[in-house]
Amino acid sequence: MTLTGLDQILDFIQKGKTYCVVGSSGVGKSTLINNLLKKNVLKTGQISLSTNKGRHTTDHRELFVLENGGIIIDTPGMKELGMTDNTAGIETTFQEIYNISSNCKFPDCKHINETGCAVIDALNNGTIDKDSHDNYQKIQKEQERFQTTVSEKRKKDKVFGKMIKNYYKDNKNKF
Repeated sequence: MTLTGLDQILDFIQKGKTYCVVGSSGVGKSTLINNLLKKNVLKTGQISLSTNKGRHTTDHRELFVLENGGIIIDTPGMKELGMTDNTAGIETTFQEIYNISSNCKFPDCKHINETGCAVIDALNNGTIDKDSHDNYQKIQKEQERFQTTVSEKRKKDKVFGKMIKNYYKDNKNKF
């Protein structure tokens, strides 16, 4: 590990602002914070010889104030980072696509290959950037996955609730 770039990170961090370090387990979040603090206050692990990767060591969130007054939070590693339900954020981020989509032939247009899709027309004539459209599509898929996951969880909770209710109903004389 080198300390290259550490000064640029410290210059970026502003007094009174809070920054959260997130990422996969073992990537060096705690090591980075130790270096920003200029002292070893967080437990870190060695690089595994067999996988050449760091090992998970952080098991809680912890907040630190840097010498310059910036605030930094160490977090445990995560396996997945995903979208939550934030339609307004998607509309703001992809305002151009959202505005053009109001001209689509069908209100439920997915902007993939539908006939009469104003977004695809704009993509084809260069009004919309291909990378922007690709990112929009990725976020839409992630949003659909999130919605499905929430729906599945509600369904499972409902089934579990009915099971508990029936159990108590069937065994009410035993309690």
